[in-house]
Amino acid sequence: MAKINYYLRDKNAQSPTPILLYVHYKNVRFKFSTNETIDPKYWDIEKQEVKRTKNFPTHPEFNLRLRNIKTIAEDLLREYQNDNDHQSPTPEQFNEIVRNRLNPTPEPQIKKLDLIGFCQDFLNECETRLNDKSGKPISKTTIRVYKQAFRELEAYKAKYYKNRIFDFEQIDYYFYTQFQKYLITERNYSTNTVGKHTKTLKSFFLEAQARGLMPNFVSRKFKSVSEETDAIYLNVEELNTLFNLNLSKNPKLEKVRDLFIVGAWTGLRFSDFTRIEAENIKNGFIKMQTQKTGETVVIPIHSHVEAIMSRYKDKTPNSLPTPMSNQKMNDYLKELGELAGISETINQTFTKGGKKVTVNYPKYELITTHTARRSFATNQYLAGFPSISIMKLTGHRTEKAFMKYIKVTPKEHAQNLKRLWETIETKMKIAN
Repeated sequence: MAKINYYLRDKNAQSPTPILLYVHYKNVRFKFSTNETIDPKYWDIEKQEVKRTKNFPTHPEFNLRLRNIKTIAEDLLREYQNDNDHQSPTPEQFNEIVRNRLNPTPEPQIKKLDLIGFCQDFLNECETRLNDKSGKPISKTTIRVYKQAFRELEAYKAKYYKNRIFDFEQIDYYFYTQFQKYLITERNYSTNTVGKHTKTLKSFFLEAQARGLMPNFVSRKFKSVSEETDAIYLNVEELNTLFNLNLSKNPKLEKVRDLFIVGAWTGLRFSDFTRIEAENIKNGFIKMQTQKTGETVVIPIHSHVEAIMSRYKDKTPNSLPTPMSNQKMNDYLKELGELAGISETINQTFTKGGKKVTVNYPKYELITTHTARRSFATNQYLAGFPSISIMKLTGHRTEKAFMKYIKVTPKEHAQNLKRLWETIETKMKIAN
């Protein structure tokens, strides 16, 4: 029969000391700490428990814990012997058995996933997919847009839901409209910036729904706002001015100009014209799969692009300028545009903070890498090239989306019609 007793580690201590449990069985002695401590002045050595005194008011609960520990030790020893042909455990085994029963490893706490936590996890997944060629591709630009919208969501929560979490059950149409209102009235964003952030937020919702986190989400109710903007394009004359600009003393701007011209005469996005490889160029054409949509496009090589390729043929593997970041190129393009004298005053009207605003800019301040693609589409349209054919080159999937892309002024439409009439009249005169 096992003998189980309690002893103090230091019965003469002047402060609380650990209470040890000793187990004697068949000349084997087990000892381990109970994780309980007591001041020796409150300890009853004879009874092996805390003295029942008003100076130690919690003695009933304390003694109950000690009795439970003793009972557990007795039960575990008996269980072990029954399961092991009446063999006794070693001191190490018994220590581990008792400790596991008294202090079981807690089950891992699964943190309830809310909208903020989900977005953080999703962004981390996107980062890992950035260079993963085997999975669904994602661009740095897309990740940047995701992060911008997420920062706005975090700021919104910090202001209005500081001590609360965004349960998925809370994400309803009211939440969506309040977030839009916050972006308009407090962040003072333009309509299209508000639309960009809410559209991205909707992308988060759709991803959460696909993972079973928002089964009741109805995407058609969550519409993002947008408005037509007076985005610019460079006409053929302006592109020729840029192309003929002597930049031999400014290699940085020369490289920026050449990259822009490639974009303006291929119609490719920045993410595509900066990754043209030698194998994409063959027999006077550029053939590649676009990064954003996966569309395969084939574009003839314009004479300006051909001239640029001749300039770089001994400098780079693809005979084109080495790429730089989108942000840097946008900064340099404004400097380049000013140098080229592209300074026509452009009036831009848009909604900001819920109010209509009109601002005047010199045209060069509005030039970005995307102006190249817009210039390509608009110039081919003005030249009378069929819209459906231009769409095959730009990769647009619907004519509605393409026509929003074209930036033709009412005067340019009138001039086009006038040229058509003149062509018809000329043909009629020749016929007669």
